[in-house]
Amino acid sequence: MSYKETCIVCDGQNKKGIHVFQHFICMDCHNDLIQTETNDEKYKFYVDQLKKIGENKIYS
Repeated sequence: MSYKETCIVCDGQNKKGIHVFQHFICMDCHNDLIQTETNDEKYKFYVDQLKKIGENKIYS
């Protein structure tokens, strides 16, 4: 059985990626993210998606 996780950036399911503060980023998004220039249209999208990492979640 292969376990897939949901990417915080693209919401896709993938097995390979990295974890940042318990959030998963797939390798495709990771590679695209590190190659994106700050003046690229995708840059703001990535910044907005990565803001989810800092959101506080309250579990009851």
